[in-house]
Amino acid sequence: MIQSTEISTISTQVNSGFTTDAAKGTDNSLFRDIINHELKSQASQATSHSATQTIETGKPALSQLERNSFAIQTASENIKKGKTSPSFIEQLIMYKEDQLLSKPGGDSFALNKETNTIDYDLNQSQFSKRVGKDLKDAGENIINIFKDVGAGAPFKYVDSNGSIQAGGKVGFFGTIINFFKDIASGFTLGKYTPEGESSPTNALDATKHFFKKIFVDAVFKDIVVGVPRSAIHVSENALFAGINLLETIPDATIGNFKAGRTVTTEIFDDMQVFVDFVTDVVPMGEANSRTHAFALNEGLRGLPFIRNITKQAPEPNDERWKYVRNTPFRKSIESLATIIPIRM
Repeated sequence: MIQSTEISTISTQVNSGFTTDAAKGTDNSLFRDIINHELKSQASQATSHSATQTIETGKPALSQLERNSFAIQTASENIKKGKTSPSFIEQLIMYKEDQLLSKPGGDSFALNKETNTIDYDLNQSQFSKRVGKDLKDAGENIINIFKDVGAGAPFKYVDSNGSIQAGGKVGFFGTIINFFKDIASGFTLGKYTPEGESSPTNALDATKHFFKKIFVDAVFKDIVVGVPRSAIHVSENALFAGINLLETIPDATIGNFKAGRTVTTEIFDDMQVFVDFVTDVVPMGEANSRTHAFALNEGLRGLPFIRNITKQAPEPNDERWKYVRNTPFRKSIESLATIIPIRM
């Protein structure tokens, strides 16, 4: 209010001075009108600017947590608008968002199940909400252990339009069932096919179908890859349940202070992202299958690593890239990690 009054007074004094000087002439009425109009315009702009400055001056400074939250929301909005070249920070946010959405536990990118949107400003000031969320996340991960032993646990992912969708993993018993389905489809030469697959139309296609279903789908995909991957998912759920239970300790103590909640969220969210990264890049992990995928009919672009680098983010027609936003950042860290194997 003080700034606004002072600027308005100065503008009035300047305006009066010019008016008085201009009035001294006798043949400059047109010039005087132009000057008066310009001064009035400048005074109006100055007053408007001062009001804006007064409002900004009266606002309290944003805390570091609020600035971080604003940066995350702004970056996510830019991502959803379909920017073709996201910045490094935006790619990092996309990666953390994908990883934390896929399993129960994250606080920075918590899923609001009622609206199916991401809650970037999760209010955990209350003790019961804070610790209750940790216990709930731990419980959901324990339930997912049994689901991944069975048919498979569900997960969330962000599609190419920036919308949150639901997907499903294939559990251990789900993999065994798929194995017998593929064996049956191969030995019947396609007379029986799993749901969603087409039957061969001639003898040559039937022969190809036999070898594909027996040796590629049943032996390699279901047994060599599927069984170890279901074991990875079970281990992953157990690790996340332990992380969520461990988080209750700082949330129940230093979490009573805003700075403590900020530190706890950052440490445990990053821990979960790191564990997810390691389980992705281990042999038979999901990232391992992407970086080592090849297609001989695509020439040089079909070679391992090159194929992963040239894939879209996400690629809806391929299960290996369907559930991830394959940004340059993700491609780089996953490819590097699978070239230099990480052992835990």
